[in-house]
Amino acid sequence: MDKNDSQEDLDGSDVEEVPVTGEEEVQNECIEELTKAGLASVISSTKASMALPAGASRDLYTAQPSFIRVMNQQSDKILNIVGKILKHQEIRGNIKRRDDDEKTDMIFECNDTMLERINSNLDEISGIRKAPEMVLVESHVKGGDRKRASTSGWNPLKSRGHEAKLLTARNILRPQVNFKIPLDNRSSTPFEPKLTEKPNSLKPLAILPEYADDGSIESYLHPYEVELNHFEVPEEQLKKVTPAKAKTVEETSFKFVERLEDLQEVVKELMVVKEIAVDLEHHSYRSFQGFTCLMQLSTRSKDYIIDTLALREDLTVLNEVFTNPKIVKIFHGADCDIEWLQKDFSLYVVNMFDTHQAARKLSFARCSLAYLLKHFCQIEADKTFQLADWRIRPLPQELISYARQDTHFLLYIYDMMRNELLKKANFQTNWLRSVYQESTELCKKRYVKLRLTPETHMDMYTKSKKNFDNRQLYAFREIFNWRDGVAREEDESYGYVLPNHMLFHIAEMLPREMQGILACCNPVPPLVRQHLLHLHKIVLRAREQSLVKEIVPEEAPRIAPGMLININSFLYCPHDLRHDGDLKDNLPTLLTSDECETEVESLMRKFKPLVTVFEASTGRKSLPKITFISPYQRYRAVIPIAEEERRKAKQIEEKEMLKRRLCPEEEPGVKRKSLEAPADQPEAKVTRVETQREPAEEPMSSKMSRNKKKKLRKLQEDSKMAEFDYTSVDFRKFQGGSKTNDRPPRQEFASKFRSRGQKARNADKRLNKIFR
Repeated sequence: MDKNDSQEDLDGSDVEEVPVTGEEEVQNECIEELTKAGLASVISSTKASMALPAGASRDLYTAQPSFIRVMNQQSDKILNIVGKILKHQEIRGNIKRRDDDEKTDMIFECNDTMLERINSNLDEISGIRKAPEMVLVESHVKGGDRKRASTSGWNPLKSRGHEAKLLTARNILRPQVNFKIPLDNRSSTPFEPKLTEKPNSLKPLAILPEYADDGSIESYLHPYEVELNHFEVPEEQLKKVTPAKAKTVEETSFKFVERLEDLQEVVKELMVVKEIAVDLEHHSYRSFQGFTCLMQLSTRSKDYIIDTLALREDLTVLNEVFTNPKIVKIFHGADCDIEWLQKDFSLYVVNMFDTHQAARKLSFARCSLAYLLKHFCQIEADKTFQLADWRIRPLPQELISYARQDTHFLLYIYDMMRNELLKKANFQTNWLRSVYQESTELCKKRYVKLRLTPETHMDMYTKSKKNFDNRQLYAFREIFNWRDGVAREEDESYGYVLPNHMLFHIAEMLPREMQGILACCNPVPPLVRQHLLHLHKIVLRAREQSLVKEIVPEEAPRIAPGMLININSFLYCPHDLRHDGDLKDNLPTLLTSDECETEVESLMRKFKPLVTVFEASTGRKSLPKITFISPYQRYRAVIPIAEEERRKAKQIEEKEMLKRRLCPEEEPGVKRKSLEAPADQPEAKVTRVETQREPAEEPMSSKMSRNKKKKLRKLQEDSKMAEFDYTSVDFRKFQGGSKTNDRPPRQEFASKFRSRGQKARNADKRLNKIFR
């Protein structure tokens, strides 16, 4: 090509004009209409502002109070509108609190910002300035030597060396900006299904809300809950199969779907097959709730990869396949996949088989997909791109090959695990049915948005095992709430706004200066640098708090309005008011309050029953009135009687004790007879006096023989010993009944009487009685 040809190309003389399509013409017409309408509004508002009185005429009008009132109202209205525009354009400051010059500067700044954005967009549309191209960034992380890892780690399978690749790109446009339905990150509103049609339904479509105790909507019911409850596994899926070895990835046909026409063809092809393998690729670092970037589908003969970012709003057509109970969908670890399908595409699954649940049922050593590939297919899974950024468009060939591996061999693994479950159960279907049942329970899961509560930060604080004082805990709570608000507003993840370890470090150190906050973060997150002043204020407020938090007594639990109460429960008692601290003991009752009695009587008189047991029937003698005596009154009446009985018993006991005394005292009026009468006086007759004592003892006369007197004296001693009161003896002095040390032994007593004949023998008998 010579210079003249190149110059002609540059001049544009030979450049063909690109034909304008119908959509572009409609778009241009809409832009022109919007421009004309905006220009007409500007002209009319300018004319209205110029028609306002000014100069001397304005001074004349200001003398009227009605004019001043109307002008103030219109001024406040205009300032409110301008303030909203400034806030939308991210111009900081309150225009109502500024003077006239500052208000003008803020309006000029807003106009400059909007005009710059308009110029930039026009340049991009016209092709003068193009969007920055994405530049792939790939970093390699090499593991240690295999021999060294196998000896140093406790688990050689996990610690052996491997190479991981972190694939991402620079200047990636945020996909959520182009979503037709914007993401709702608010904590106050629950997730609502966006279904408009319900294929394969047993019950018509109904999005029914669930209400909380305060009357607000807490969540929505599962649209396919009835279908999942009535689902029965087809008999074909419970029989033993002959597994067909899967082809290699290179030998299998492949289709990348990124247009609506291709998606409709895929749906038609999937409606013919009986088994489908499904997997998803998700991104959550640069989004608060995350979004699905890729969907992999595999049949026995073909692999599909669907670009879910380009077809996000059109993927609901897959419900024709996913909710068909005759087509089994094979997932691996579908706990998160089920929720992502609901949240992003309003897709629901009926008839699913989860290979992860089957691996748990078979008690495999590990339940990962890499282990199943090695166990059944003898293939080493490639996990080098596990941390890749799936927002990259167009997708590199390495990521496409990696994504196909997740579902390509899953159907063969499904056949092998079905046979294994039947074999373990002796070819009964109970094990296989239990796996289908567990998978169906996973399909019933509902996506729930992350909500912020006053105690949300305590969950992370408890898991960290930190020991913060009141100041540090205050800073941790406030920074956590700030991070949550910024992440929801900017649609960024917690890890991008402020990672957890940096949050704990700032709350623990409480730096006094702004540079100290930056020093706690390495590297410094962009949003932390942008909101550095706000974070510094939080830290300063935390430093002003007391070290010890005041303990506020907890209030008694109250029954919330609308709360369901089981009155048949044994734990429910409406009269149990012990938890109420203001409860008094002297509350009125039916037995102590006259007012309550009168109310009861009045009610009985008002509603008189036909048959009663409280009133005597006419014509019969009324029963005598029985006064009620409380148990306490009965107790008070019995006290005097009990005291009298106790006194009488004590008197009788004292009399018995007097009879058993060893030396009873002489009673007045009773004369004792002497043992021996004088020789010069005749024997006098002693009259007996009746007393309570025993009869008088027989006296010894001088005419008695010596032996007779001895026997009489012995009888008297024996009678005294028999009447001896042993209750007054302190047996502790006898050391448990044995003889004391100070008493002479029996041999010493016996030696004194051993040479005296009969007298000694009598003494031995008495000693034997004492020491018996």
